[in-house]
Amino acid sequence: MLRAITHPAAALAAAAVVFAVVSHAPEAAGATSHRDADPVPARSTQHLPSGDITTLSTGRLATMSPADLQHLADRTAPTSATSWWGALPAATQENLTRHAPDVIGSLDGIPADARVRANRLGARERLGQIDSMLTELVSQQSATPTDAALEPLRQERTYLAKVVMGAVQLYLFAPGRGALVEMAGDAAVATRILFVVPGTNASLRSFMVDDPVTSVANWQVRHADPSAPVLAFTVLAAPMPQISMDLASGPQNNTIATAAGANYARIVKGIHAAFPGLPTLSYEHSAGSQVGSAAEMAGARFDARFLAAGVGATDGYTTTPGTAYYAAQAKDDINRYYAGFQVGDIGYGVGPEDFSGITIVDPGFTETQTGNVTAMVSQGLTLHNRLFSGDGSTNGTVLKDVRLLLTSLAHESDG
Repeated sequence: MLRAITHPAAALAAAAVVFAVVSHAPEAAGATSHRDADPVPARSTQHLPSGDITTLSTGRLATMSPADLQHLADRTAPTSATSWWGALPAATQENLTRHAPDVIGSLDGIPADARVRANRLGARERLGQIDSMLTELVSQQSATPTDAALEPLRQERTYLAKVVMGAVQLYLFAPGRGALVEMAGDAAVATRILFVVPGTNASLRSFMVDDPVTSVANWQVRHADPSAPVLAFTVLAAPMPQISMDLASGPQNNTIATAAGANYARIVKGIHAAFPGLPTLSYEHSAGSQVGSAAEMAGARFDARFLAAGVGATDGYTTTPGTAYYAAQAKDDINRYYAGFQVGDIGYGVGPEDFSGITIVDPGFTETQTGNVTAMVSQGLTLHNRLFSGDGSTNGTVLKDVRLLLTSLAHESDG
């Protein structure tokens, strides 16, 4: 087993070698980041009211700019937003949605269908902007843009067109924060909530490719037990680590996923407020497990967490009473090089299989013994990626196990 490397320095050195090799692998080559970390200019908020969006009169809401409304919305507790939105007349909800669709589409705590509708309106506006940008780029005289330069915009346009047509339910789209949440399922009938957290190399673009990161969530919604319909959220809460030969920039740097955990916690709290009492399961892949662990430390609560080829958690993490924990990981998974070892900001001191009371799930993979380092690393990467597949022929054992877990989660009203 690769976990046999027991000295932290040796483990981290091995991790550097592994990711130097992986960074040239086909799986990494197509995972380049979209323009999801565009810097957001600093704005003065001294002129804004001291309260949050729920403290403003209807008339004041209609006169404020969407940018100022967004700052107030970011101050608003999800539970406050739930009560406030529910008390607004339908006409006011409609007017506010049309005036500031991106604000309403990102307001944690309000009903999911209201957010999806707002984001459809926002996507329509963005499509017009993208078309103008594409026209300008193509017509430039000083330089002819290459297809590669235009591809990200075209890819985004194709994705947002699906949103406008209703083929994709967009729960959050915040490219300036590197955040996107896609919803699958029927919010009106769901009795279970599934969160799916992608890990290393995830970006906005990961939702827009032919094999998107939503495949696990979509499989669970399609195959849910009829007695336990599932509403699933694939959550990119903030920019995730990208494969890099630099120890400070890659997934070994635990601060990147940790920072995303605070945003994930807020998203989870918002969904709890919008769907009070529904049981939740968080399925976290790779570095996404540190996002889940950090979210718990920030106050998020789950009925169950499933760490799929996860890195685990950083030093100081403790499990939460009342949460059930599960982990699946191939014997030769690539993460075994460094999960369970930490030196400051590098590594993860609590391995995924070391959580107190965790249940280890056999992923059902067949592994080939090899003495060749390159082949061993390649197999470890393949096995790692399989645990985030929504293909039943590739990841069927774990997909079915998670389905059973979702079905078994008890609704609070059922005791």
